[in-house]
Amino acid sequence: MYQNYYRKHMIKSTIIIIFLFAFAIISTYLIYNNFSNARQRDVDTGEMEVIFHSQAGNKINLTRFNPVSDAVGLSSTEYDFTVKNETENSVSYKIVLDQNTNRIEEDDCAYKTIPSELLKLSLRVDHKTPVAKILSEYEDNIIYEDTLEPNSEEDYSIRLWAINNDFVIDRDSHFHAIINVVEEG
Repeated sequence: MYQNYYRKHMIKSTIIIIFLFAFAIISTYLIYNNFSNARQRDVDTGEMEVIFHSQAGNKINLTRFNPVSDAVGLSSTEYDFTVKNETENSVSYKIVLDQNTNRIEEDDCAYKTIPSELLKLSLRVDHKTPVAKILSEYEDNIIYEDTLEPNSEEDYSIRLWAINNDFVIDRDSHFHAIINVVEEG
């Protein structure tokens, strides 16, 4: 009698352990797959492919106005992406930072937008030394233009921060933008 009870208890325990083990494996796979898909966002511009490596994709959202020094700004959140040309032709393109009007409407923050004169943007091209400029110094929001040779790629990294100055602005100010890679020609 004791052996039957023990055997039934062992079968139940074994089934529960197998179920929990299978559940853990499936859950881990789904979580990993979800996060890896969120980090690699492909954008096809026609001739080129743009791969955004961060979970935010091509969207930049500054929702707190915290002026910082350039040293701190250069260590802020990085928006990484790769531009690939897998064709047999050279492709000219430009990188443009456009306002994210959908997010501005969603947050209802059009009256709280941080002026571009108070933002600094750092652009690093292919692991070279980054160049930092005030955002308003970029003409037509074009932050970079180049030609990509056939079957090649370039890596980019953008950082954006509010500069230290004497302006008094609400700490709840926002800045929402989208990184667009536009082919020319």
